[in-house]
Amino acid sequence: MSDDRVFQWTVALILFGVLFLGVSDTQLVAPLLPLIARDLGTTPGHAGIIVTTYSLAAAAFALFVGPLSDRIGRKKVLVSGLALFGLASFLTYHVSSFSALVILRGLTGLAAGTLSTSSLSLAGDYYPYAQRGRAMGILSMGYFVAVVAGVPVGALAASRLGWQWVFGCLSVAAGAMFLVALAWLPADKSDAIRRRSVFSVMDHFRKSDRLAGIAAAFLTSGGLVGFTTYVGAWLATTHNIGIDRIGLLFMVAGIAAVGASPLSGWLSDHAGKRTIIIWANVALAFLFVIVSRIGWGVWLVVGIAVLSIAASARQAPLHALTTEIVGPEIRGEYIAVRNAASQLGIASVAMASASAFDSAGFTAVALIAGVTTLLIPLSCIWLREP
Repeated sequence: MSDDRVFQWTVALILFGVLFLGVSDTQLVAPLLPLIARDLGTTPGHAGIIVTTYSLAAAAFALFVGPLSDRIGRKKVLVSGLALFGLASFLTYHVSSFSALVILRGLTGLAAGTLSTSSLSLAGDYYPYAQRGRAMGILSMGYFVAVVAGVPVGALAASRLGWQWVFGCLSVAAGAMFLVALAWLPADKSDAIRRRSVFSVMDHFRKSDRLAGIAAAFLTSGGLVGFTTYVGAWLATTHNIGIDRIGLLFMVAGIAAVGASPLSGWLSDHAGKRTIIIWANVALAFLFVIVSRIGWGVWLVVGIAVLSIAASARQAPLHALTTEIVGPEIRGEYIAVRNAASQLGIASVAMASASAFDSAGFTAVALIAGVTTLLIPLSCIWLREP
């Protein structure tokens, strides 16, 4: 495909919808965590184990579905992931014990690993590099529209109907998205299903640019999710803020991020993807620490909004750049390895943050997130524009 062709919106918007669904499921845990902990008889710190379980399952299964999508096609794998996601969400709606919830969140994590890996790989195949920043900006909006639409609605519904109801709605949404993807995503073409030469996953760790992309994914997701997972618990326990107001705060954050995502993607196509990645992460690292020291009020809302803009601005250029590091014949596998690193980053930082939150409070969580994020620009030393 030539770089000057007309930008295709349909594929980008469908993939945006897929990511929106998966990320809504992940992001909803933060405001629901106090309710889950209360209803299932545990502490918010201990309840955070569902984040770790989810992330580890997503990481492990992504390593399977990435190479599989290289062989049988992206669309087949993606719609299968939507079916699994819908089933797991439906079963979560009926859960009544914490141990069962942990198991089902692991199953949902398997589906999430499929959705993320297949979506990003498909976009990397479909869009030329000159347009990929814009495409990834649209896909990346899924991360943040989830905060605007999914989290506030879910939080309000959970406070009135119970947190299980949220997962019931996700199962219905997954069924609808399954039908849309099946009907409107381009079919897997026989020439797009490639025969690969003998190849080892470890080869990704032997090349500096691929390793840098893997490290950036680990640090990017770990820092952000480690921070956001305990925002709700921090506001509820320290500032006595109700879940309704917490949901509205997440909505403000999401609106700011939604606006920044496509703009940063377009800007990265013109100013350079690596440049946007570096400066957005430097700003974000300091914002984590600053926001954690602000009391409830207007300045906290402003701080969360600015933090969200910085977090959003780095996503599209990072996805665009790392999907170009390898060729299409192993793109699914590399994105799987990168996404596995992302989920391991979430699991690792969430585990550290859980202990830090229960023992030292939210300021310690923010410090962990800030240090983690400040390491990302260092990885860009080995990430080069094509």
